Amino acid sequence: MSGEIKNEGTKGYVILGIFVFLLLFVILVVSVYMRNFQGLPS
Repeated sequence: MSGEIKNEGTKGYVILGIFVFLLLFVILVVSVYMRNFQGLPS
């Protein structure tokens, strides 16, 4: 029983980690894109 709970907890942490990684990746891409867009001559 405790093994199942531990396994579910690990799966949750993996999903949470992937979600946080994707969120940070999107923020990084958007910030770099905005910086490059700002640097372009109008």
